[in-house]
Amino acid sequence: MKYFSAFTGVGGFDLGMPQDWECVGHSEINKYANMILKYRFKEVKNYGDIEKINWKGVPDFDMFVGGTPCQDLSVAGKRTGLNGSRSRLFFEFIRTLKEKKPRYFIWENVKGTLSSNGGWDFARVLTEFSEAGYSIWWQVLDATWFGIPQHRERVFVVGSLGTESPIKVLFKPRKDRTFNEKQEQKTQRINTIYNDRKQVNRIYGIDGISPTLHRHTGGGQITKIAVPVLTPKRLEKRQNGRRFKENGDPAFTIINHDRNGIFDGKSIRTITPLESERLMGWPDDWTKYGIDFKGNTVELSDNARYNLIGNGVVPQVVKGIIQLININRSENKL
Repeated sequence: MKYFSAFTGVGGFDLGMPQDWECVGHSEINKYANMILKYRFKEVKNYGDIEKINWKGVPDFDMFVGGTPCQDLSVAGKRTGLNGSRSRLFFEFIRTLKEKKPRYFIWENVKGTLSSNGGWDFARVLTEFSEAGYSIWWQVLDATWFGIPQHRERVFVVGSLGTESPIKVLFKPRKDRTFNEKQEQKTQRINTIYNDRKQVNRIYGIDGISPTLHRHTGGGQITKIAVPVLTPKRLEKRQNGRRFKENGDPAFTIINHDRNGIFDGKSIRTITPLESERLMGWPDDWTKYGIDFKGNTVELSDNARYNLIGNGVVPQVVKGIIQLININRSENKL
């Protein structure tokens, strides 16, 4: 199988692909992500800006994967939807499907896609996939269902070229293998201390597995979760402006610039880039080194690494989807 990875980041999708699959190309424009891609995937061509790719000059591939920019769809953003300057790049994903006609695709995005513009944006997403000639299956998948100790809910849409249901084409219908049942068997929902209609205002307790590591922007912290504090009698209290986890507790969801902390018994410290990589299911120091424009191997700053990690894809989720696809490809001799 050959695949093309768009909006590649630092290769989260690639890490979830079978080792015997061939990547025929990447499409990424972020300076630091490209440095890491050049370091980690020396033999794979980076075609750069997807809006400028002439797909006639790209080798054919069986599967197209990628998570289009989500800032305009996220509940943490301005929610300008598919017409936003970044999320409109979704239509480049569609252009690729129409021009290259790969047999399968996997599209990933934030859970907020479902509620953007009252749900009409996601309806448009599904319609566009269908009009491109694909039968589709979609579900919100949580990284905790795949053995990752952070709540990171993302929408995954899987498509197969043609009119037959992708449930029949792609997935083996086994009741004990559904993602929802895996959630109930392997995870415990975290206790909500303070509930609110907006997820960013909710405060969670220490029971269960923590939500996704969240984002820090120039305007202030955007947080989905709150964790134990030093003074048990006052759950709203913080230390040094941070809520924190104790060593051994499940982690938060990873964000662009992590402001979560770990309490070691004496003080609160920030989660390191290495710990953040592990919480994403990535190999140690995956984002530590890159190759600059001069061809030199360089070490990336912690700030650059936090941003790349927070925008990444958990490979174990991708691997789980691919394994189910492989089961039925073998049984149906596709």
